[in-house]
Amino acid sequence: MLHVFSSNDNVKLKNKCTLRRHLMKLDTGPEFCMVPLTQLILLESNPRKISKEAMDKLCNSMREDPNFFLLRPCLVNRLNGGLRVYAGNQRIRAAIRLKMKEVPCLIEDDVSEKLIKARIIKDNKTYGTFDYDILGNEYEIDELLDAGFTPEELDFNVDDIHPKEEDEKKQHECPACGHKF
Repeated sequence: MLHVFSSNDNVKLKNKCTLRRHLMKLDTGPEFCMVPLTQLILLESNPRKISKEAMDKLCNSMREDPNFFLLRPCLVNRLNGGLRVYAGNQRIRAAIRLKMKEVPCLIEDDVSEKLIKARIIKDNKTYGTFDYDILGNEYEIDELLDAGFTPEELDFNVDDIHPKEEDEKKQHECPACGHKF
């Protein structure tokens, strides 16, 4: 059963639509709360790697749309008094770079190693595929590149979208009259 705390529960809301501190508690499951970064322990053997370029994109994404992070909290195991992040480690690293003080977390107590390992893979593995017709027709190339797609995934040459300066200076000749433009 889901319990959403109201303002009568001594929780101060920034506005009625904003989840902030300890707003939600699942009676039998994880609790949602904003946790100071200094209280979190990152996963030592995180199988997910991130390049500097991808980290920069993640930071930009979190800066531009902080509510998306709020809607996708980190998964945390409370074990022996410690708060161990097992899903969302890269978002935590980005939050540190962005000098955030606290991050959204779903906290569970004493999650088994087996379940943590399964969730780590599920959190980082994409099961679906993209409909490239929809991506090509409804999204701008720059939006897709900013979201993390590579030109190879999108099957196009970057120079087709952002021509080199010398390509822009090339003159073309009309085949009928020979006029150069």
